[in-house]
Amino acid sequence: MLQMKCPKCKAIISSPFLGEIGAVTCEQCNQDVTVDDVFVATSGFKMHRDDLLARVLHYRALLKDVEREKILIQNSGNSSADTQKSLDQFYNTLRELLAAAREHFRLQIAQDFPLEIEWAGKTGKGSLLNLSTKGAAIKYLDSQRFPIHGSVLKLQMALPNIVEHFYLSAEIVWIGKREKNEQRDNVILGVKFMGLNEKAQNHLWDYISSTH
Repeated sequence: MLQMKCPKCKAIISSPFLGEIGAVTCEQCNQDVTVDDVFVATSGFKMHRDDLLARVLHYRALLKDVEREKILIQNSGNSSADTQKSLDQFYNTLRELLAAAREHFRLQIAQDFPLEIEWAGKTGKGSLLNLSTKGAAIKYLDSQRFPIHGSVLKLQMALPNIVEHFYLSAEIVWIGKREKNEQRDNVILGVKFMGLNEKAQNHLWDYISSTH
């Protein structure tokens, strides 16, 4: 879960969307506050979100090193029980860190990343703004007719190293303010992916973590 301290009343605000919204209402003092200093909180630790995300690739490499070390120690037959226990604890901590990063990592898309969008028999086009294994933010390119909150979308995108187009089902969980440009007003859609199997999640995470 993502958390931050309310700057007004100091209460803890928890929301899975703190990584993608600019402001949030504190349930304790009912004040709208700017999202800042977001932490990832799990049962075992709390770490600043930016620090965790900046170290994703390092932690992935370190986990592989620890896995190899565990095998070497187990095969050597002369390591103490305390050594094995400490290594296991370190290994489990790294796995928990990476699980939290995977849960809350939002890759900001710098280049143009077009999407084909379908909902309720209608079609439209969009551009990916950010991406995680749980959801995404999409700039929808036609403000005159766009899906409403709660609509279920079918998204089609092209991911590197995947020959066929990648299809995802997603539900709109928030709609952001329109951004004005020279051509039209754009609507920002926040979506939550639905029914992703493990293979699809792995494809997304491999792309996200390798691009970061």
